[in-house]
Amino acid sequence: MILDAHIHLWRRDDGERFWMRSKIAALDRDFTQDDFRELRGRCGVGGAIVVQAMHSVAESERLLHAAESSDQLPGVVAWADLFEPALDDIIARYRRSPRFVGIRPLPADTFSGDWLDDPRTPRAFHQLQRLGVPIDLLQRVENLPRVRSVLRDFPELRVVLNHGGRPNVMTGVLEPWASTMRAIARDTTLLVKCSGLVERAGVEWSRASIKPYVATLIDAFGPTRVMFASNWPVSTISAHYEVWVDALVGILDELGLSADHQADVLWRTAARHYGVRWPA
Repeated sequence: MILDAHIHLWRRDDGERFWMRSKIAALDRDFTQDDFRELRGRCGVGGAIVVQAMHSVAESERLLHAAESSDQLPGVVAWADLFEPALDDIIARYRRSPRFVGIRPLPADTFSGDWLDDPRTPRAFHQLQRLGVPIDLLQRVENLPRVRSVLRDFPELRVVLNHGGRPNVMTGVLEPWASTMRAIARDTTLLVKCSGLVERAGVEWSRASIKPYVATLIDAFGPTRVMFASNWPVSTISAHYEVWVDALVGILDELGLSADHQADVLWRTAARHYGVRWPA
């Protein structure tokens, strides 16, 4: 069964607003476990890693609590402020839940790259490396060279780059994204999520327009460092859930990946990185 390495869940009455809900009206509604269960049942997905959407410890703890009683959420990537003096205590709180599998440290400006240049960041990375906490990393495509230079100093830090490094898929232009991703793969231990591509491609995307980007990720990182993810429900701005799943599986077939390597991309890489038992 496929393991989706990246979904979000939220309700309008949570009391907190995900920034994208303010920008895209179609996302300003409830997206619940029941909604996800119905969608995944149509396309062979067994469950998902749920990732924080708000810059909030409270949201992360709500997700952890929900996942503990769920058969379809084996892990939660929580939020944390890397510069919080009590970071160790926050991680300890999260670790009380068996569903805690990592953090995504985002600043208030979600796509700001400046925090990688902050002198406090290396100290925080050393701290997380010592604690063995995996990191989800979200960065703008233009900041990928900085990602490479920073992470070369942290070979033991378990990091997965979200959404394929956010290439400009709509343009159909691969460079300089492709060369930079190959350099990152060569010089760091980074993993990458094969997600976010349909949103970056626009509503007129096709399997053919997505395929060169998937092929680049597979070729650069290899199947054991690439994980399928949907970014649902954000992905719904460009594609139905089952359409993206079908497209990616079809592309993996077209690229000639063996059944074993397809299993790496579709569930094994994510399960290994996040330390979850899968199939559950």
